[in-house]
Amino acid sequence: MLAMLWMGTIAAQTVPVTFRVDMNNETVSMDLGVHVAGNFQGWDPASTALSDDDMDGIYEATVEVSDSLTLIEYKFVNGNDWGMDETAPEACAWNGGTNRHFELEGATVLDAPCFGQCGACGTTTILFKVDMGQLEAINPVGVHMNGNFNENGAWSSTDFLPMEDSDGDLIYTYAAEIDGAMLDPMDTALFKFVNGNVWDFAEGPDGDCTMSGNRMVPLSGGDMVYELGPGQPYCFGSCGSCVAPTPVTFRVDMSTQAEVSANGVCVAGSFQGWTAGQDFLTDDDGDMVYELTLDIPPGDYEFKFINGNNWGGDGDGNIDNENPPGECVTNGNRTVTVGEEAMTVQYCYNQCSESCVADPNAAPITFQVDMSNETVGETGVWLIGGITSPQWQAGALEMSDADGDNVYEVTYEVSGAAFFEYRFCNGDPFPGGVVDNEVAENGDFEGGGCGQANPFGEANRTHTRSGEVEVLGAYCYASCLDCNGDTVGTVISVLEVEDRIGLEVFPNPVEDILNVRVEGHDGLADIRIMDMSGKVVLADRRAISAGTVLTYTTEALRSGVYILEVHSASKRSVIRLTAR
Repeated sequence: MLAMLWMGTIAAQTVPVTFRVDMNNETVSMDLGVHVAGNFQGWDPASTALSDDDMDGIYEATVEVSDSLTLIEYKFVNGNDWGMDETAPEACAWNGGTNRHFELEGATVLDAPCFGQCGACGTTTILFKVDMGQLEAINPVGVHMNGNFNENGAWSSTDFLPMEDSDGDLIYTYAAEIDGAMLDPMDTALFKFVNGNVWDFAEGPDGDCTMSGNRMVPLSGGDMVYELGPGQPYCFGSCGSCVAPTPVTFRVDMSTQAEVSANGVCVAGSFQGWTAGQDFLTDDDGDMVYELTLDIPPGDYEFKFINGNNWGGDGDGNIDNENPPGECVTNGNRTVTVGEEAMTVQYCYNQCSESCVADPNAAPITFQVDMSNETVGETGVWLIGGITSPQWQAGALEMSDADGDNVYEVTYEVSGAAFFEYRFCNGDPFPGGVVDNEVAENGDFEGGGCGQANPFGEANRTHTRSGEVEVLGAYCYASCLDCNGDTVGTVISVLEVEDRIGLEVFPNPVEDILNVRVEGHDGLADIRIMDMSGKVVLADRRAISAGTVLTYTTEALRSGVYILEVHSASKRSVIRLTAR
């Protein structure tokens, strides 16, 4: 007899996790409240509210989290929108980012850190690092440290603090939460690293990193990482690095840029703490190729060039930071592997190649998004991206739905690099608008083939423009498909639409009278003329039959270039129109 075996799937379980944060150092809005966002709930800054029922300033919420997640990333939000979120200090952030993290191993109640800090309010968290790579052997009992902040008693002779090397790179770490009021001398941490767990194996450093034979670090009031420089730990027994830094020359060709910032051109990356306005490149020979040589320890790094001295293009004279295509970036950033030999890294600004390829001509692009599956907010639908000036939220473009078909659109003349990133927002994203971030609902534009990851753990839509008039297909909000679940064409070219609909305009250029013939459509149609900013200067809606010639006077058109658009529920045509 054969036994019948039942085959099934084991459903994922959930476990309770209590998130807690101390807001005593912050002003909390009674209307907006405090929230937590993370990978356990789609990074939504408004859906998971915390409460302070006992009014002690500590807000908390217990959330059921899927046990299929192992690493939980999260951050607290003083409000209910991005821009109100904290930045986790490097001493406790995950993998060089700005998120908190922990390993999920079952039901968990987290400690209550101070908002924007690693540990409790009134303390300083220091992530200590030491490179043990030059020692002949690591003590079998492990690497430890000891100091005047030892939680088991200052300079405890029996309880040394254990350091960890989870990735086996011989760089050991220990995170200490220090109350400066308990130190002697006040506000200065004194310590030593130990190859073992007894004083006989303690280091004896000498140099400007020491005080009376001990390592020392003044507490500045903020959380910190104890290291010689970003990604450059101290060597055991030394005030220097175990590895000699490598000269790296960064060169960027700015010849395709319409303007170079009066504030200069700089480079920022993980090798210097992502600090804009610190490391400037120069163009001494005037060939538009800017360069700078920095000494960087061997390793893998991410970086970007900046046209100005500010990440967001904010401030007088600043323009933008670059946005290269996906094939030469990781998390939206360029990458470099530094070895032991001097090297040169050269790119064209905003491009993947070393030598610049001329940018496409400036040309209008019509962006569309289908909001049929959404409830549109009171402040409307907006487009943000790297194409506006200023970029992203500060230069947001409001979209419109003149024909009421739930497809919102805006036309904008795009110049500069061929490749760019953008995103739609359900609500005015700047300033202070209530925004439903479409990435938070989907998050997989990269996997869906219509975008790429950005440095903030999210993703943006992407497009490579041709330099001709373009109309982008109507994506369903927060999706790489249309609202019927079908693939959206990357670009509906003007010529393809004209051939399908049979649009003809004459004369072109136009002076006083414009004639519009539509050969391939019967039924209701919308006719619009827009200037290069997307402003509608003529609008008409009427039922037409194939071959109808529509006649318009053009007194409202000043000399210049316009976009004529004719569309129905299923067909669309766009053509460039010149007025004299």
